[in-house]
Amino acid sequence: MESVQDEDENDAQDRNKDEAQNGVKDEQVTARERVQVEPVVSERMLADMEAEKRQYLGTSLRWAPLEERLFEILFLRQEIPLLPSYWEEYFLPFPMPEACYCWRKDMNPVVYAHANNTCVATVALARLIDLTADILTTCQSGLRSKAPQMIKKSLEKFLNWAAEDGGYRHLEYLPNIIVEIVDRQREDMPQTAAFVEMRMRDLARKHRQKLAIKPEKEEGELIGRRSVIKPEYHGETSVIESDADEPMTPESNDPAGGPVNVKQEDDDEGEEIRVAIKRELHSESDDDIAMADIPLASSSAANSSSLPTLYRRQPPVIFGFFIVGAEVMLLTADSSKDEAAMNLSLQVTLNFEDRSLSIWNALTVAIVVCLARDDMMQRMDDFEEARVVEESDPDA
Repeated sequence: MESVQDEDENDAQDRNKDEAQNGVKDEQVTARERVQVEPVVSERMLADMEAEKRQYLGTSLRWAPLEERLFEILFLRQEIPLLPSYWEEYFLPFPMPEACYCWRKDMNPVVYAHANNTCVATVALARLIDLTADILTTCQSGLRSKAPQMIKKSLEKFLNWAAEDGGYRHLEYLPNIIVEIVDRQREDMPQTAAFVEMRMRDLARKHRQKLAIKPEKEEGELIGRRSVIKPEYHGETSVIESDADEPMTPESNDPAGGPVNVKQEDDDEGEEIRVAIKRELHSESDDDIAMADIPLASSSAANSSSLPTLYRRQPPVIFGFFIVGAEVMLLTADSSKDEAAMNLSLQVTLNFEDRSLSIWNALTVAIVVCLARDDMMQRMDDFEEARVVEESDPDA
Protein backbone atom coordinates (compact mmCIF):
# COMPACT_ATOMS: atom_id res chain seq x y z
CA MET A 1 0.00 0.00 0.00
CA GLU A 2 2.78 2.42 0.89
CA SER A 3 4.49 1.87 -2.48
CA VAL A 4 1.21 2.60 -4.30
CA GLN A 5 0.79 5.82 -2.33
CA ASP A 6 4.36 6.83 -3.11
CA GLU A 7 3.75 6.27 -6.83
CA ASP A 8 0.57 8.37 -6.67
CA GLU A 9 2.44 11.18 -4.92
CA ASN A 10 5.23 11.06 -7.52
CA ASP A 11 2.68 11.18 -10.34
CA ALA A 12 1.00 14.17 -8.72
CA GLN A 13 4.34 15.96 -8.36
CA ASP A 14 5.17 15.29 -12.02
CA ARG A 15 1.78 16.65 -13.09
CA ASN A 16 2.27 19.78 -11.00
CA LYS A 17 5.74 20.25 -12.47
CA ASP A 18 4.43 19.90 -16.02
CA GLU A 19 1.60 22.31 -15.31
CA ALA A 20 4.06 24.84 -13.87
CA GLN A 21 6.32 24.57 -16.91
CA ASN A 22 3.37 24.91 -19.25
CA GLY A 23 2.23 27.92 -17.27
CA VAL A 24 5.62 29.59 -17.75
CA LYS A 25 5.51 28.84 -21.48
CA ASP A 26 2.00 30.24 -21.72
CA GLU A 27 3.12 33.40 -19.93
CA GLN A 28 6.04 33.77 -22.36
CA VAL A 29 3.78 33.32 -25.38
CA THR A 30 1.29 35.81 -23.96
CA ALA A 31 4.09 38.30 -23.36
CA ARG A 32 5.33 37.90 -26.92
CA GLU A 33 1.82 38.33 -28.32
CA ARG A 34 1.46 41.45 -26.22
CA VAL A 35 4.77 42.80 -27.58
CA GLN A 36 3.52 42.29 -31.13
CA VAL A 37 0.54 44.61 -30.67
CA GLU A 38 1.63 47.16 -28.07
CA PRO A 39 3.68 50.25 -28.99
CA VAL A 40 7.37 49.56 -28.50
CA VAL A 41 8.26 53.01 -27.18
CA SER A 42 5.92 55.28 -25.26
CA GLU A 43 5.29 58.88 -26.28
CA ARG A 44 6.82 59.98 -22.98
CA MET A 45 10.04 58.11 -23.74
CA LEU A 46 10.26 59.64 -27.22
CA ALA A 47 9.72 63.10 -25.75
CA ASP A 48 12.49 62.50 -23.20
CA MET A 49 14.79 61.39 -26.01
CA GLU A 50 14.12 64.52 -28.05
CA ALA A 51 14.69 66.71 -24.99
CA GLU A 52 17.99 64.97 -24.28
CA LYS A 53 19.01 65.40 -27.90
CA ARG A 54 18.27 69.15 -27.87
CA GLN A 55 20.12 69.60 -24.59
CA TYR A 56 23.13 67.71 -25.92
CA LEU A 57 23.39 69.44 -29.28
CA GLY A 58 22.45 72.93 -28.19
CA THR A 59 21.86 75.48 -30.92
CA SER A 60 25.10 75.24 -32.87
CA LEU A 61 25.92 71.55 -33.28
CA ARG A 62 24.42 69.27 -35.90
CA TRP A 63 24.65 65.50 -36.35
CA ALA A 64 24.81 63.46 -39.50
CA PRO A 65 21.74 61.18 -39.88
CA LEU A 66 23.74 58.09 -38.85
CA GLU A 67 25.01 59.83 -35.70
CA GLU A 68 21.46 60.81 -34.80
CA ARG A 69 20.21 57.28 -35.42
CA LEU A 70 22.95 55.85 -33.19
CA PHE A 71 22.04 58.28 -30.41
CA GLU A 72 18.36 57.27 -30.65
CA ILE A 73 19.11 53.54 -30.59
CA LEU A 74 21.46 53.89 -27.61
CA PHE A 75 18.93 56.03 -25.74
CA LEU A 76 16.15 53.48 -26.35
CA ARG A 77 18.20 50.30 -26.33
CA GLN A 78 16.39 48.88 -23.31
CA GLU A 79 13.02 49.51 -24.96
CA ILE A 80 13.42 48.41 -28.58
CA PRO A 81 14.09 44.99 -30.17
CA LEU A 82 17.78 44.57 -30.91
CA LEU A 83 18.27 40.90 -31.84
CA PRO A 84 16.52 38.50 -34.23
CA SER A 85 13.92 36.37 -32.46
CA TYR A 86 15.53 33.11 -33.60
CA TRP A 87 18.73 34.05 -31.73
CA GLU A 88 16.98 33.46 -28.40
CA GLU A 89 17.84 29.76 -28.31
CA TYR A 90 21.55 30.61 -28.61
CA PHE A 91 21.49 32.88 -25.54
CA LEU A 92 19.56 30.74 -23.07
CA PRO A 93 22.51 30.73 -20.59
CA PHE A 94 22.42 34.55 -20.48
CA PRO A 95 19.76 36.63 -18.67
CA MET A 96 18.79 38.41 -21.88
CA PRO A 97 15.68 40.61 -21.52
CA GLU A 98 12.66 39.38 -23.48
CA ALA A 99 12.28 42.80 -25.09
CA CYS A 100 15.70 42.42 -26.73
CA TYR A 101 14.30 40.03 -29.32
CA CYS A 102 12.40 41.22 -32.35
CA TRP A 103 9.07 39.35 -32.38
CA ARG A 104 7.17 41.85 -34.51
CA LYS A 105 6.98 41.29 -38.25
CA ASP A 106 6.80 45.02 -38.97
CA MET A 107 10.18 45.69 -37.35
CA ASN A 108 13.74 44.68 -38.00
CA PRO A 109 16.52 44.01 -35.47
CA VAL A 110 19.50 46.32 -35.14
CA VAL A 111 22.08 43.59 -34.49
CA TYR A 112 21.97 40.77 -37.01
CA ALA A 113 24.08 38.84 -39.52
CA HIS A 114 23.99 39.29 -43.29
CA ALA A 115 25.71 35.98 -43.94
CA ASN A 116 23.69 32.82 -43.40
CA ASN A 117 25.77 31.75 -40.42
CA THR A 118 23.88 32.41 -37.21
CA CYS A 119 26.22 30.26 -35.12
CA VAL A 120 29.29 32.37 -35.92
CA ALA A 121 27.41 35.61 -35.23
CA THR A 122 25.98 34.48 -31.90
CA VAL A 123 29.33 33.09 -30.74
CA ALA A 124 30.94 36.46 -31.52
CA LEU A 125 28.30 38.26 -29.44
CA ALA A 126 28.54 35.73 -26.60
CA ARG A 127 32.29 36.38 -26.36
CA LEU A 128 31.57 40.07 -25.99
CA ILE A 129 29.16 39.31 -23.15
CA ASP A 130 31.84 37.24 -21.39
CA LEU A 131 34.37 40.07 -21.77
CA THR A 132 33.07 42.07 -18.80
CA ALA A 133 33.47 39.14 -16.40
CA ASP A 134 36.95 38.44 -17.78
CA ILE A 135 38.02 42.05 -17.25
CA LEU A 136 36.61 42.10 -13.72
CA THR A 137 38.50 38.92 -12.84
CA THR A 138 41.70 40.33 -14.32
CA CYS A 139 41.42 43.56 -12.35
CA GLN A 140 40.62 41.75 -9.10
CA SER A 141 43.68 39.54 -9.64
CA GLY A 142 45.97 42.56 -9.60
CA LEU A 143 46.52 42.48 -13.37
CA ARG A 144 44.69 45.70 -14.22
CA SER A 145 47.40 46.74 -16.67
CA LYS A 146 46.38 43.85 -18.94
CA ALA A 147 42.74 44.98 -19.19
CA PRO A 148 43.16 47.51 -22.05
CA GLN A 149 44.84 44.99 -24.35
CA MET A 150 42.20 42.37 -23.53
CA ILE A 151 39.42 44.81 -24.41
CA LYS A 152 41.15 45.93 -27.60
CA LYS A 153 41.69 42.35 -28.75
CA SER A 154 38.04 41.43 -28.12
CA LEU A 155 36.69 44.50 -29.92
CA GLU A 156 38.97 43.88 -32.90
CA LYS A 157 37.79 40.26 -33.09
CA PHE A 158 34.20 41.45 -33.26
CA LEU A 159 35.16 43.97 -35.95
CA ASN A 160 36.79 41.15 -37.92
CA TRP A 161 33.55 39.18 -37.70
CA ALA A 162 31.62 42.21 -38.98
CA ALA A 163 34.02 42.69 -41.91
CA GLU A 164 33.72 39.01 -42.81
CA ASP A 165 29.94 39.10 -42.44
CA GLY A 166 29.72 42.27 -44.52
CA GLY A 167 31.82 40.80 -47.30
CA TYR A 168 34.58 43.42 -47.35
CA ARG A 169 37.31 41.85 -45.23
CA HIS A 170 39.14 40.72 -48.38
CA LEU A 171 39.33 44.32 -49.63
CA GLU A 172 41.95 46.98 -48.93
CA TYR A 173 39.44 49.17 -47.16
CA LEU A 174 39.77 52.30 -45.08
CA PRO A 175 37.84 51.53 -41.86
CA ASN A 176 35.16 53.82 -40.53
CA ILE A 177 35.75 52.61 -36.96
CA ILE A 178 38.94 52.47 -34.89
CA VAL A 179 39.95 50.96 -31.56
CA GLU A 180 42.67 52.75 -29.59
CA ILE A 181 44.24 52.43 -26.15
CA VAL A 182 44.88 55.63 -24.23
CA ASP A 183 47.93 54.73 -22.14
CA ARG A 184 48.28 57.53 -19.63
CA GLN A 185 51.35 55.88 -18.09
CA ARG A 186 53.47 56.56 -21.17
CA GLU A 187 55.47 59.77 -21.00
CA ASP A 188 55.15 60.38 -24.74
CA MET A 189 51.36 59.91 -24.73
CA PRO A 190 49.39 63.15 -25.21
CA GLN A 191 46.57 64.08 -22.87
CA THR A 192 43.48 61.91 -23.29
CA ALA A 193 41.41 64.58 -25.02
CA ALA A 194 44.24 65.59 -27.34
CA PHE A 195 44.96 61.97 -28.30
CA VAL A 196 41.29 61.25 -29.03
CA GLU A 197 40.98 64.37 -31.16
CA MET A 198 44.19 63.61 -33.05
CA ARG A 199 43.22 60.04 -33.97
CA MET A 200 39.64 60.91 -35.00
CA ARG A 201 40.74 63.88 -37.08
CA ASP A 202 43.42 61.81 -38.76
CA LEU A 203 40.89 59.14 -39.78
CA ALA A 204 38.40 61.76 -41.02
CA ARG A 205 41.13 63.44 -43.07
CA LYS A 206 42.04 60.14 -44.74
CA HIS A 207 38.42 59.55 -45.76
CA ARG A 208 38.11 63.05 -47.24
CA GLN A 209 41.36 62.67 -49.14
CA LYS A 210 40.36 59.28 -50.52
CA LEU A 211 36.94 60.43 -51.71
CA ALA A 212 37.90 63.90 -52.95
CA ILE A 213 37.76 64.51 -56.71
CA LYS A 214 41.08 65.99 -57.75
CA PRO A 215 40.86 69.00 -60.10
CA GLU A 216 43.07 67.44 -62.76
CA LYS A 217 40.89 64.36 -63.03
CA GLU A 218 37.44 64.11 -64.52
CA GLU A 219 34.84 62.05 -62.75
CA GLY A 220 34.48 60.04 -65.95
CA GLU A 221 38.01 58.73 -65.56
CA LEU A 222 36.84 56.57 -62.68
CA ILE A 223 36.18 53.49 -64.78
CA GLY A 224 36.51 49.80 -64.27
CA ARG A 225 34.82 50.01 -60.92
CA ARG A 226 33.55 46.88 -59.27
CA SER A 227 29.80 46.37 -58.91
CA VAL A 228 28.44 46.85 -55.40
CA ILE A 229 27.02 43.93 -53.45
CA LYS A 230 23.86 45.44 -52.04
CA PRO A 231 23.21 44.45 -48.41
CA GLU A 232 19.85 43.02 -47.54
CA TYR A 233 17.75 45.91 -46.28
CA HIS A 234 16.83 44.81 -42.81
CA GLY A 235 19.19 46.81 -40.66
CA GLU A 236 16.95 49.86 -40.57
CA THR A 237 14.73 49.52 -37.54
CA SER A 238 11.41 51.33 -37.64
CA VAL A 239 10.77 51.57 -33.92
CA ILE A 240 11.47 55.31 -33.87
CA GLU A 241 8.82 57.29 -35.70
CA SER A 242 10.55 60.58 -36.41
CA ASP A 243 11.88 62.60 -39.31
CA ALA A 244 14.96 60.39 -39.43
CA ASP A 245 14.97 60.42 -43.23
CA GLU A 246 15.51 64.17 -43.31
CA PRO A 247 19.21 65.08 -43.22
CA MET A 248 20.30 67.15 -40.25
CA THR A 249 23.31 68.67 -42.00
CA PRO A 250 23.46 70.78 -45.16
CA GLU A 251 26.19 68.49 -46.45
CA SER A 252 24.06 65.35 -46.33
CA ASN A 253 23.29 64.07 -49.83
CA ASP A 254 22.53 60.73 -51.38
CA PRO A 255 25.82 58.81 -51.05
CA ALA A 256 25.42 57.25 -54.46
CA GLY A 257 24.01 60.32 -56.20
CA GLY A 258 27.13 61.59 -57.98
CA PRO A 259 29.65 64.16 -56.74
CA VAL A 260 28.93 65.59 -53.32
CA ASN A 261 29.35 69.29 -52.66
CA VAL A 262 30.66 70.04 -49.18
CA LYS A 263 30.92 73.70 -48.29
CA GLN A 264 33.14 74.85 -45.48
CA GLU A 265 31.48 76.50 -42.52
CA ASP A 266 32.72 79.55 -40.66
CA ASP A 267 32.45 80.49 -37.01
CA ASP A 268 30.78 83.92 -37.02
CA GLU A 269 32.25 84.93 -33.69
CA GLY A 270 35.73 83.70 -34.56
CA GLU A 271 35.81 81.53 -31.46
CA GLU A 272 37.35 78.10 -31.28
CA ILE A 273 34.89 75.30 -32.00
CA ARG A 274 34.41 72.87 -29.17
CA VAL A 275 33.87 69.13 -29.09
CA ALA A 276 30.44 67.96 -27.98
CA ILE A 277 30.81 65.94 -24.80
CA LYS A 278 27.75 64.07 -23.60
CA ARG A 279 28.80 63.90 -19.98
CA GLU A 280 31.82 63.73 -17.69
CA LEU A 281 32.49 60.78 -15.47
CA HIS A 282 33.20 61.45 -11.82
CA SER A 283 34.98 58.51 -10.26
CA GLU A 284 37.71 58.04 -7.72
CA SER A 285 39.25 55.10 -9.57
CA ASP A 286 42.52 55.29 -11.49
CA ASP A 287 40.57 54.65 -14.70
CA ASP A 288 38.45 57.79 -14.38
CA ILE A 289 37.80 59.45 -17.74
CA ALA A 290 37.15 63.19 -17.62
CA MET A 291 37.03 65.22 -20.83
CA ALA A 292 36.43 68.95 -20.77
CA ASP A 293 35.54 70.89 -23.88
CA ILE A 294 38.40 70.48 -26.33
CA PRO A 295 39.30 73.50 -28.48
CA LEU A 296 39.55 72.63 -32.13
CA ALA A 297 41.16 74.49 -35.01
CA SER A 298 39.54 77.85 -35.70
CA SER A 299 38.20 78.82 -39.08
CA SER A 300 40.67 80.81 -41.10
CA ALA A 301 40.18 83.38 -43.81
CA ALA A 302 42.02 81.16 -46.24
CA ASN A 303 39.66 78.27 -45.65
CA SER A 304 36.55 80.40 -45.81
CA SER A 305 37.47 81.72 -49.24
CA SER A 306 38.34 78.33 -50.72
CA LEU A 307 36.05 76.55 -53.14
CA PRO A 308 33.79 73.74 -51.95
CA THR A 309 35.33 70.28 -52.10
CA LEU A 310 33.82 67.77 -54.50
CA TYR A 311 33.58 64.13 -53.42
CA ARG A 312 32.78 61.01 -55.37
CA ARG A 313 30.72 59.92 -52.40
CA GLN A 314 29.71 61.51 -49.12
CA PRO A 315 32.53 60.92 -46.60
CA PRO A 316 31.25 58.66 -43.82
CA VAL A 317 30.45 59.03 -40.17
CA ILE A 318 33.42 57.64 -38.26
CA PHE A 319 33.39 55.83 -34.92
CA GLY A 320 36.10 55.52 -32.30
CA PHE A 321 36.41 53.19 -29.31
CA PHE A 322 38.99 54.68 -26.93
CA ILE A 323 40.07 52.44 -24.05
CA VAL A 324 41.18 53.93 -20.73
CA GLY A 325 41.84 51.22 -18.16
CA ALA A 326 38.67 49.13 -17.95
CA GLU A 327 36.43 51.79 -19.49
CA VAL A 328 35.71 52.54 -23.14
CA MET A 329 34.58 55.84 -24.63
CA LEU A 330 32.62 55.78 -27.88
CA LEU A 331 32.96 58.89 -30.02
CA THR A 332 31.57 59.77 -33.42
CA ALA A 333 32.28 62.46 -36.01
CA ASP A 334 30.99 63.44 -39.44
CA SER A 335 34.05 63.27 -41.68
CA SER A 336 32.22 65.06 -44.52
CA LYS A 337 32.70 68.32 -42.61
CA ASP A 338 35.91 70.25 -43.07
CA GLU A 339 38.63 70.45 -40.45
CA ALA A 340 37.23 73.48 -38.65
CA ALA A 341 33.56 72.52 -38.68
CA MET A 342 33.90 68.87 -37.61
CA ASN A 343 32.87 68.11 -34.03
CA LEU A 344 33.47 65.02 -31.93
CA SER A 345 30.55 63.63 -29.96
CA LEU A 346 30.96 61.39 -26.92
CA GLN A 347 28.00 59.05 -27.36
CA VAL A 348 28.45 56.67 -24.43
CA THR A 349 30.99 55.31 -21.94
CA LEU A 350 31.18 51.58 -21.14
CA ASN A 351 32.45 50.15 -17.85
CA PHE A 352 33.85 46.65 -18.35
CA GLU A 353 34.55 46.28 -14.64
CA ASP A 354 30.86 46.21 -13.69
CA ARG A 355 29.57 42.64 -13.96
CA SER A 356 25.93 43.81 -14.00
CA LEU A 357 26.59 45.59 -17.31
CA SER A 358 27.99 42.57 -19.18
CA ILE A 359 24.99 42.17 -21.51
CA TRP A 360 24.50 45.88 -22.16
CA ASN A 361 28.21 46.46 -22.76
CA ALA A 362 28.16 43.73 -25.41
CA LEU A 363 24.92 44.91 -27.03
CA THR A 364 26.15 48.50 -27.17
CA VAL A 365 29.35 47.45 -28.94
CA ALA A 366 27.35 45.24 -31.31
CA ILE A 367 24.96 48.08 -32.15
CA VAL A 368 27.82 50.39 -33.11
CA VAL A 369 29.73 47.77 -35.08
CA CYS A 370 26.65 46.63 -37.03
CA LEU A 371 25.76 50.21 -37.98
CA ALA A 372 29.35 50.81 -39.10
CA ARG A 373 29.35 47.51 -41.03
CA ASP A 374 26.16 48.33 -42.91
CA ASP A 375 27.58 51.70 -43.94
CA MET A 376 30.81 50.06 -45.11
CA MET A 377 28.81 47.64 -47.26
CA GLN A 378 27.36 50.62 -49.13
CA ARG A 379 30.93 51.78 -49.91
CA MET A 380 32.49 48.54 -51.09
CA ASP A 381 33.08 49.82 -54.62
CA ASP A 382 35.45 52.45 -53.21
CA PHE A 383 38.01 49.78 -52.30
CA GLU A 384 40.20 47.41 -54.28
CA GLU A 385 40.93 43.75 -53.81
CA ALA A 386 43.66 43.12 -51.25
CA ARG A 387 46.95 42.29 -52.87
CA VAL A 388 48.27 38.81 -52.22
CA VAL A 389 52.04 38.72 -51.88
CA GLU A 390 53.33 35.63 -53.64
CA GLU A 391 56.38 34.00 -52.13
CA SER A 392 59.18 33.50 -54.63
CA ASP A 393 60.65 30.05 -55.09
CA PRO A 394 64.36 30.24 -54.13
CA ASP A 395 65.04 27.11 -56.20
CA ALA A 396 63.49 28.53 -59.36
